[in-house]
Amino acid sequence: MGYWPIVLNVLRNSDVVLLLVDARMPELSQNSEIVSKVESMKEKRLIVVFNKCDLISKTELKKLEKEYPNAYFVSSTKKKNVEKLKRHLVNLSENFDRFSLRVGLVGYPNVGKSSLINLLAPTAKAKVSSVSGTTKKTQWVRDKKLRIMDSPGIIPFGDSKTKLGMTASKDPHKIKNPENIAIKIINYLRTKESKALLNFYSVGNLKSEDDYEIFEAIARKKGYLIKGGEVDEHRTAIQIIDDWQKGKIKLG
Repeated sequence: MGYWPIVLNVLRNSDVVLLLVDARMPELSQNSEIVSKVESMKEKRLIVVFNKCDLISKTELKKLEKEYPNAYFVSSTKKKNVEKLKRHLVNLSENFDRFSLRVGLVGYPNVGKSSLINLLAPTAKAKVSSVSGTTKKTQWVRDKKLRIMDSPGIIPFGDSKTKLGMTASKDPHKIKNPENIAIKIINYLRTKESKALLNFYSVGNLKSEDDYEIFEAIARKKGYLIKGGEVDEHRTAIQIIDDWQKGKIKLG
């Protein structure tokens, strides 16, 4: 099934739609098409939920809270603010005159949908993995007051390979030319004035603002070299992308 039929199936069968977004990359991991579609559907409620808030600084979090005053900011791994979101959903069930509110979850692969479902509906377990594409089909997960539709990660057809790599929608080992994406991650963190990447790889003393020089410094620090002492670009790129996708590198 393609991208849009999956989305429509979730939207049509839900009272409330949770659009799950990676707090580290709010611009990259949102979907304006879904927002517009839900807003055009009568009696549907859209709630934007920023997950992985434990991976951004308090300063970045405050910026997001100011920019998105009606959104929820959670961390499924740290169980932060999830109960607050659940209480809101349970209260909404009264507005829809249902014993069990139908909640649809949509978002990019590996943004944390299944982990969040397991906290919202602890009596039923959705399969969780750091590998994108673990959820293969839409399925209802039931709790006492909520019925949650888990869906495969949605990837718009026009998304670039760089975006898919950065949003953890594609396994780094299956990415062609991963070096380009690793450089993009470095650039993204640098433009956010984040020293997290430099500190994570213990190259915090590096003064360079050149993305490739930072990439090279990380490779040498990790000992990822090939014959002649040259940098093993492929291995280094895979490592950086994998660390970013698994949430090891914080923003801020």
